[in-house]
Amino acid sequence: MFLDSRINNNFNKLNENDLHIAHFINTHIKACKTMKIQDLAEHTHASNATIHRFTRKLGFDGYSDFKSYLKFEAEQSHQLPSDSIKRFKQEIENTFSYLDRIDFELVTNKINQSETIYLYGTGLAQMNVAQEAQRIFLTIHKNIIVLHDIHEFKMILNKATSKDIFFIISLSGESHQLSDITNLLQLRQNYFISVTTLKDNMLAQRANYNIYVSSNTFYLEDGTDYSSFISYHIFFETLLRKFNERKENGDII
Repeated sequence: MFLDSRINNNFNKLNENDLHIAHFINTHIKACKTMKIQDLAEHTHASNATIHRFTRKLGFDGYSDFKSYLKFEAEQSHQLPSDSIKRFKQEIENTFSYLDRIDFELVTNKINQSETIYLYGTGLAQMNVAQEAQRIFLTIHKNIIVLHDIHEFKMILNKATSKDIFFIISLSGESHQLSDITNLLQLRQNYFISVTTLKDNMLAQRANYNIYVSSNTFYLEDGTDYSSFISYHIFFETLLRKFNERKENGDII
């Protein structure tokens, strides 16, 4: 919902009363856009000062700044469908533009030289991308393993060799778990490629090679934020075609 990212980023600052206020706002967005601080305090059984402190904990200057944010986010969530389709088309076009910058010769060489290809997604949607990438890579007759959680990842690192390659698929490229994983990969000098959205992030910085795709977040009618992973699938489909072209041309054996 609207406040989820703000809540997650500032969770350690919040108490039970703050979470109760956040829940009320998320379930009464339309009313809260114009609600006075006194009215919100009454509905949530809190004081004006508590509401004000809550908004400050989330990074706003005060309640007025917070209401402006609610209005803006609500407007973003009700854009015309045509605008949504236009942005989706632009997202696909941007992805192909980014793919033109990829050194596919380097990536396909690494795949060709590898004994095992490991795929890891940092969330459910990312794991779906990894599983589809596994299906794609099976056509090139390689040993493909999807790692389903952080524990599997750490266990496999004791068996992985210098000829193996890792693809790590992430939306933000930022998390404590990713930091742990990349530290271990670098320690063991395992080659890994990041696949993330186009922005500076920890995973891309640490990877031996980074792939960027376009994935814009937009809001559904109920305020839920939605990120498309179609661009991630496009990358792996393109990678297969590039690999096959080089095979047909005799560039790789």
